[in-house]
Amino acid sequence: MNTAEFLTISASIVPEREALVCDGTRLTYLEVQERVNRLANALADLGVERGHKVAIMALNSPQYIETYYACAKLGATFVPLNYRAKREELTYMVNNSEASVFFVGERYLELTAAIRPELKGIRHFICYDARPQGMQSYEDVIANYPPEEVFAEIEDSDPTVLIYTSGTTALPKGVVLTYLALSVYVTNTVEPASPETHDVMLLSVPVYHVAGATAIMSSIWGGRTLVVLPQFDPHAWLEAVQRERVTHTFVVPTMLKRIMDEPDFNKYDLGSLKLLAYGAAPAPYEVIRKAVDVFRCGLMNAYGQTESTSTLTYLGPEDHIIEGTEEEKAKKLERLKSVGRVMEDVEVAIMDPQGNILPPGQEGEIVGRGARLMTGYWKREDETAQTLVDGWLHTGDVGWMDEDGYLFITGRTKDLIIRGGENVSPGEIETVLEQHPKVEEAAVIGVPDVDWGEEVKAVVVLKAGQTATAEEITQYCKQHLSSFKAPKYVAFVDELPRNYLGKVLKTDLRKLYGTATSEV
Repeated sequence: MNTAEFLTISASIVPEREALVCDGTRLTYLEVQERVNRLANALADLGVERGHKVAIMALNSPQYIETYYACAKLGATFVPLNYRAKREELTYMVNNSEASVFFVGERYLELTAAIRPELKGIRHFICYDARPQGMQSYEDVIANYPPEEVFAEIEDSDPTVLIYTSGTTALPKGVVLTYLALSVYVTNTVEPASPETHDVMLLSVPVYHVAGATAIMSSIWGGRTLVVLPQFDPHAWLEAVQRERVTHTFVVPTMLKRIMDEPDFNKYDLGSLKLLAYGAAPAPYEVIRKAVDVFRCGLMNAYGQTESTSTLTYLGPEDHIIEGTEEEKAKKLERLKSVGRVMEDVEVAIMDPQGNILPPGQEGEIVGRGARLMTGYWKREDETAQTLVDGWLHTGDVGWMDEDGYLFITGRTKDLIIRGGENVSPGEIETVLEQHPKVEEAAVIGVPDVDWGEEVKAVVVLKAGQTATAEEITQYCKQHLSSFKAPKYVAFVDELPRNYLGKVLKTDLRKLYGTATSEV
């Protein structure tokens, strides 16, 4: 199924219902359908065809969402870019994707100008919200084309979205998600549009995140009104829920904590909320425990990856209701530390290094399989082969299941740090640290953090006779990396623990230095 049909179907069932709301802009399903058709015709005139790539770097907006559906109508692949990435990463993502059209928001015109000479395949630049020299204006473009229906024949196996995600290597990996993968996920989790049902969904995570991409598809398929926050702000989130009577939303745990920490939290009317889902990063137990107490809606913890087209397991609303006997309440409180049970359309298992499925209670790597796994990493065959083995997606996460199928995550086989929903590669930071003139060697680990899920901590060995402060090390990293990748904590040590082959023992490092403090 072409995901563009989500819009076509809903526009025929609820044409006059508001589809997109953002900063004073309010568009009905019929209006969005017409604008998408205009854009699809414009892109076709620019030479965009099935299989071509279209890159986007912008904050969330109705135009951003329209771009996805226009791409889908042509069978083109939508490539949302993480605007928080460094110049080198952005240049790599655009060139690696082989995109030919580049959409950009005014906020990122300066960054785009800086990397533009290095972008090899881009033939057309279109700005969403300004008219800069050397670029076309989005609104001017769609005004020049008719709203005639455009629809390309596609295969279920064709890629519809290419999402770049940081991994254990320095450069991002492009996760290929197909029309089948997105269709299976959306149609299995959301009821189709109906004149009798009108839900309102709040989009506050960026579209370049898989949770953002699936939200725009789920909302349109469900005939919901999608309220779009250009970017997350706790005050704006609370205002939007109250003003637009939001019923459904998704946040990462960092966002959830910031919302609850707002001084005026209790002054807002959040009674319209039916379901608040959270996930994409480890959720501190104390944050979830507080959410259970302060929210009067259903809560759901969703665990998954970009590679699995979002959710593999979920801890449902009933699991967040702490009632029953003392024994039952204790069990429910313990299960708040889990990520719930497996979705119906996938399989999840615990596997040992030899590929054997382990029984309940035994720890191993979390693996999954089903119709909506990625087809692979774009132009990264070796890493694809390591991740997709005999039909199983190897998540790199370590965990175990209890006797009732609740999944508990205990660590990662790969050393990836997930900070506020953003993947951070320790290897990339270690490379920068070891370029510091005072540093002999360094290792990076993630440590628990209530605000961000995890924070970056560097364990540093200085060169003989040198002295340094944690602030000095952090500032050096900020000069060479995105600020969120810079270590918040630094421990200075005489030597790093190693095995007989000389490999740094990250497990030992976590045991010795896994607290959220700097040490000398």
